[in-house]
Amino acid sequence: MSTLIKMEGLSKKYGSKQALEDVSFTVERGSIVAVLGHNGAGKTTLINSIMDIVDYEGRIEYGFDRKELYRKVGYQMQSSSYEKEAKVYEVCKLYRKILKSDVDLDSLLEEFDFASCRNMYVKNLSGGQRQKLSILLTLIGEPELIIFDELSTGLDSMTRRQIWDYIKRLNEEKGVTIILTSHFLDEVEYLADRVVILDKGRISRIGDVSTLIREEFEAAKKIEFRTDDREAFGQCFGSELSNNGGLLCIRYKEDAEEEIYRQVKRLGGYDIAIKNYTFEDAFLKMLGYKLVKNGEISHG
Repeated sequence: MSTLIKMEGLSKKYGSKQALEDVSFTVERGSIVAVLGHNGAGKTTLINSIMDIVDYEGRIEYGFDRKELYRKVGYQMQSSSYEKEAKVYEVCKLYRKILKSDVDLDSLLEEFDFASCRNMYVKNLSGGQRQKLSILLTLIGEPELIIFDELSTGLDSMTRRQIWDYIKRLNEEKGVTIILTSHFLDEVEYLADRVVILDKGRISRIGDVSTLIREEFEAAKKIEFRTDDREAFGQCFGSELSNNGGLLCIRYKEDAEEEIYRQVKRLGGYDIAIKNYTFEDAFLKMLGYKLVKNGEISHG
């Protein structure tokens, strides 16, 4: 794959606040790159730098003529505003005209399950519908790269899955490169080939999902279960025992699985589940973050 975006030594200050510091990485054509971090980590500043919306120190190279930046790159921002009396289809037609696109709007609306909303006033759309419209509009110019800033914020779980599947198809079938920022670890694990983790404006970790999990947990797995005698497990497993919500959890090497299972059963464990570690597990361990109730990451 060839490089579409290359960042070298990217830095940005707002007054005394260092929003980005010496950020360097590449985005390859046809890839999906997720940029992660808590609020204030520098995600939106990074995207605004790529879009040449803010001044910055360092260098960004594009795999196309920089003059075509706004034709080659579609940008879905966290919030968008529209004319109060505009209807969905009118906004879509306006975007198509501005972008000089010949995309089939009817097919695009149908694919997004949005055809029934075509004559609705934008002001009457729900928050989730407005988010879907914002995403849909980025596709009208048929860009090479699409940037999604908080892709599924405000969407219900079913709509989120529909959007993820569409993004996957867009990437796999049409080769569109994707950069997304997100607070949702399940979204990142489902979509991303590569993850860039920002912490206080600097790159904390970078790599593909499976590599980051392996670096944190090596060949380890976990067994989760319930028990009516926690003290017995504490005496047997000591520091290897941890709490995971209402469950107890033991980390172990994969070749010890059979013996660990027998011990858990012998000590009275029930509702037993053996699992591989996930990207969520790795991310929370890396940076000491926690998840809030809707699945968003938060600094612990």
